[in-house]
Amino acid sequence: MTSQQVFPSATFPAYPAISLTPPAEWTPDVVPDALGALKGPVIDGEYTANVVISVSRRTPGYQLQDIAASVDAFMATLPDAVLLGTEPAVINGRQWHVREARYTHPEAGSLTQFTAVTVVDQGVAADVVQLTGSCRLQEDDHKKAIYSLVASAEVSAAPSQTAVGHGPSAR
Repeated sequence: MTSQQVFPSATFPAYPAISLTPPAEWTPDVVPDALGALKGPVIDGEYTANVVISVSRRTPGYQLQDIAASVDAFMATLPDAVLLGTEPAVINGRQWHVREARYTHPEAGSLTQFTAVTVVDQGVAADVVQLTGSCRLQEDDHKKAIYSLVASAEVSAAPSQTAVGHGPSAR
């Protein structure tokens, strides 16, 4: 007996819905291994401010404090890292872990990186939603745009999936 499994379904839920409101001059971008990205105005020869949107699936029971520790440990490894504020935050009713760091990128120079993560319990899995924004250190307008974009984040679990006609079946 073989069975067919389908994504999305109750067994393999769709990723969470993520809604962001970028500044008017920001545009969508495609970034490998990410759900998507938004980027600020492009100026030839200069680093482009951006926010990358990613989701990673974890086992049930994975908690916000688990990913928070991972984010903090990663950011501490950035070249010349200066870890700035870290705090739990509530954004549109959802708990997030927010961390900011300054570091030196080998090609772009001094950057600020802002990472916000939340965990969405899907029952059979936990999905980590991560928003990572970066801009040149001295670009306060871009930093404010990234803060505003992240503050607009609305994240909700995938709607319940029923795999009518697509679930396990004998062949």
